[in-house]
Amino acid sequence: MIDYTNCDLEAIKILDDFLPEKIFDAHMHISPYPFAVADRFGIEDYKRDAAPIFSKRYLRCAALLAPANELKERECQQRATSFLEEQLDLFPDSVGSVIVKPEDSYEELSLRVKHPRIKGLKCYHKYAATPNTDKANIYEYLSRDSLSFANDREMSIMLHLVKEHALSDPENMRQIKEIARNFPRIKLILAHCARAFAAWTAIESVAELVPYENVFFDFSAICESPSMIAIFGKIGASRCMWGSDYNVSMMLGKAISLGDSFYWINEEDVLSFSNGANIRPRHIIVENLMAVREACALAGLSAKNVEDVFYKNAEYVFNC
Repeated sequence: MIDYTNCDLEAIKILDDFLPEKIFDAHMHISPYPFAVADRFGIEDYKRDAAPIFSKRYLRCAALLAPANELKERECQQRATSFLEEQLDLFPDSVGSVIVKPEDSYEELSLRVKHPRIKGLKCYHKYAATPNTDKANIYEYLSRDSLSFANDREMSIMLHLVKEHALSDPENMRQIKEIARNFPRIKLILAHCARAFAAWTAIESVAELVPYENVFFDFSAICESPSMIAIFGKIGASRCMWGSDYNVSMMLGKAISLGDSFYWINEEDVLSFSNGANIRPRHIIVENLMAVREACALAGLSAKNVEDVFYKNAEYVFNC
């Protein structure tokens, strides 16, 4: 059970008037292996931990397998897929996405992805066969076999960009456009506002993706509003979704733009800051929701727009 701070609880009261009655979390994780703040966690754990925020609201999940180190092993990858299937059977209003690695073939995916509510694929840079995966090109961790498979089945692909400049990196942008053109039946989700933890990386570049209507954005774990405001302004609310990034989001702290990059303020930082200032920390999920609220207000979103961001758009993307 998450021990929400007094500052969390004050923010949750503010959020109560903002959040719609139905929530579809487009980016939350489950795992049979240790990841972030838990050894094993499923949809039930998430609903328990998020209950103080969402109260009696209807909460659906798009469950992504967490990119645990164990999934580098094929046997563990299959075990994780079985765990996802079990969770989807326990929570039939949820959907899920499996981890795909660059070496996964079309035939392997055809054998692995059988459950009718597995609606997407999730790639991750740490599985790329390159020494420094933080600098990997998209195609080094998202294979054309995975793209073809998702395109044939009209699935989503959750893409966590890497490289220092994220969406503003010319090669990242070129490959995103190429994927959107060549695989038009995929719904390509750019996680974390196209990983705009440094807000300028999205503000400067997102307008280039206006014509690519099969490219979407989730707002998970983004704790500042500027990148979201830019996406609302250039792309529109219909291609945006909220996500929690559970269970990473159950840590104290927030991501901030800093210089030409970003920094994750963590619990250790908060304790250090408290020696010289009256810091009242919040958990990442609460920081994120407050930033989303601010972005919606400053971008002038209607109540219907907000409802779409928190529910309808995910329902469309995951075809459920």
